[in-house]
Amino acid sequence: MKVNLINWRKYFIRELRDILILFAICTFATYMFVGNQLFSDFLNYTRSIFYSFIIGLTIWKGNQALGYFLNKKFPWEKNPTSTLFYHITASVVFTAVDIVVVNYIVYRFIYNINISENFDRIFDYEVVTFGIALLITTIIYFKHFFLSWKNLVVREEEFKHQALAFQYETLKSYVNPHFLFNSLSVLSSLVEKDTDKSQKFIKQLSDIYRYVLEQKDKELVDLSTELTFAKSFIELHKIRHGDSLKVNVFVDDFNGFVMPLAMQILLENAFKHNIISEDEPLEVKVWREKDYILVQNKLQQRNTINQPGGIGLETIKKRYEMLSSKPLLINSENGYFTVHIPVILDAHL
Repeated sequence: MKVNLINWRKYFIRELRDILILFAICTFATYMFVGNQLFSDFLNYTRSIFYSFIIGLTIWKGNQALGYFLNKKFPWEKNPTSTLFYHITASVVFTAVDIVVVNYIVYRFIYNINISENFDRIFDYEVVTFGIALLITTIIYFKHFFLSWKNLVVREEEFKHQALAFQYETLKSYVNPHFLFNSLSVLSSLVEKDTDKSQKFIKQLSDIYRYVLEQKDKELVDLSTELTFAKSFIELHKIRHGDSLKVNVFVDDFNGFVMPLAMQILLENAFKHNIISEDEPLEVKVWREKDYILVQNKLQQRNTINQPGGIGLETIKKRYEMLSSKPLLINSENGYFTVHIPVILDAHL
């Protein structure tokens, strides 16, 4: 309640400030046209200022409301050039209509002036008013354009930097001595005991490296492809851990796109940071809820982790901030750690 009161107070002060500014502008603009005649009598003054004020208020607040609506439909940060075109086009049409309508109402019903007899004089006022309004709104919109264009360039550079950092960390994780040592140790033991299983392990390992190299430069990949890869990654670790690792994937809606390797990173973090043993088998679940893929693991954290670094959730989170309006959600409660990966439905690959 207190917050709403403060917001209303700020809104009232802001609107009052705008009215006073507009009043001062109208007085100055009218004086520039009629000179000292403006102050010859009070009635003449109020009539002139009233006209200018009504015209200025409807153009200002009308364009403000129009801009608010267009900002939602065509955000500046996505495509400043298109947004500038839509804003200026809409503003020109609205301002022209507003000036004609307001002039008709004021001259016909308030001043009781015959419009047809004074058409040339009224038309001249409308043209001048339209020119001034168009100049001001164009300046404002170009200011928004250049600021948004600057922000867009900064965001693109930041995205490129994040993408390069992600590629580097992804590749580094697969040439990490711990990963290679564990993989080779498992393979060595399988070759002696189970030839078929060792061949399956080699294939899974080969598929993982191939996928990493193929997808590392992409911003998004279709969900079905990422899930297929995630299953290969899971199988690789199940060969190593056996029944100590229990992973269930329940996804039947493959519509949409996700960030490549995001699912694998979450699975890898779950395997790496939690105890996996016969006494404490690790349970991991993957499923879909509306426009999110959920990766959840039972929390049974290791006391010490010898493997340093890796690709953190923060890296994935930052990349999703640039890819989608839907955020990456992280939840840790009731003994489970859950990450919600946004599924992007309108990707342009």
